Amino acid sequence: MSKQWKPTHSLFLSRILVMAVFGLLIALLFCIPLITEWYDSVSGQEPIALVLNISLYLSDAAGFAAAFFLHRLLGNIRKQEIFVDANVTCLRVISWCCFGLALIFFALGFWRSLAWMITFAAAFFGLIMRVLKNVFQLAVEMRKENDYTI
Repeated sequence: MSKQWKPTHSLFLSRILVMAVFGLLIALLFCIPLITEWYDSVSGQEPIALVLNISLYLSDAAGFAAAFFLHRLLGNIRKQEIFVDANVTCLRVISWCCFGLALIFFALGFWRSLAWMITFAAAFFGLIMRVLKNVFQLAVEMRKENDYTI
């Protein structure tokens, strides 16, 4: 007998992974100074510890916000509240967090050009989240319209 992967298993795994991300973000708060010191020592370029510290702390804050709203979104889905306004709000905030990350790494790109690749990835993911938000928003409106139809 083989166990089939069910949507509830996937949802449970997603919630576990979000909690792991929270743990990593908390650990990152304490490790940022060590990471920037290490990076400056191995980069072979001019030190940018202060700029990198600021960028990583701001990124960590955006990551916390995105993870919090992702956790809230998954909680709503677990409660079978799929096409509701709260989920549209969660997706909107997550998308803005991604765009915030893109902005942070765009600025960091003036010191390290590799940061522009992260800028592109964060902006692209923010765009995907905006599209999902728009789809959810339309689905919420359709559900509300159907609820009022007899």
